[in-house]
Amino acid sequence: MSKRRSSRTASGLKRIKSTRVRALLSIGMVFGLGAVGTLAYWTDSATLAGGTFSAGTLDIKLGSPAPGVDNNPTQFATDFAMTNMQPGDSRAALVAVRNSSSLGFTYTATGVTSGGTLASLLTFKVVPGGSLSGSTDCTGTATFTGTMATTQNVISADRPLAGGGGTESFCVVATLPTGTTTGQNTSATATFTFNAKQVGAP
Repeated sequence: MSKRRSSRTASGLKRIKSTRVRALLSIGMVFGLGAVGTLAYWTDSATLAGGTFSAGTLDIKLGSPAPGVDNNPTQFATDFAMTNMQPGDSRAALVAVRNSSSLGFTYTATGVTSGGTLASLLTFKVVPGGSLSGSTDCTGTATFTGTMATTQNVISADRPLAGGGGTESFCVVATLPTGTTTGQNTSATATFTFNAKQVGAP
């Protein structure tokens, strides 16, 4: 065999080996990819939904009958008024404070008079939870006694009312003190503001 033929044979064998190696490597890659593709697995999931959360309500109302009104019940404006007032006269009236909320609350109240000279002369007595004694006085423990020419805390300690219709009376007396020498032909209006807050609030 000549050297030239031997060289061709060796070169051919190298090409064959090289081709086989490449083929084997290619097959290995295919097998490898196939092996990766077979690593699938089953999956599942589950969800958990909680119940519905609903906020409660906070709603203070005044007057009778239930559920009362938000502002200025007509009957109180009629009852807590007096014409031709003179020194020594008093006028008492009562209104229901109502909890029309779904939640319990506590409430406080402020009062102020406006108008002419009479506004600084009238004295008031506030009795939460009280009752009328005729048309001139309230029975029970007073939380405020004095004038309201400037805004006053007439109920400063939180008073609780249960949710769903809790009710308490608010009894108030206005008096023109005996011995008053001024204020003729003047008038005044008393305004009370009730403030409710949820139980446990600071």
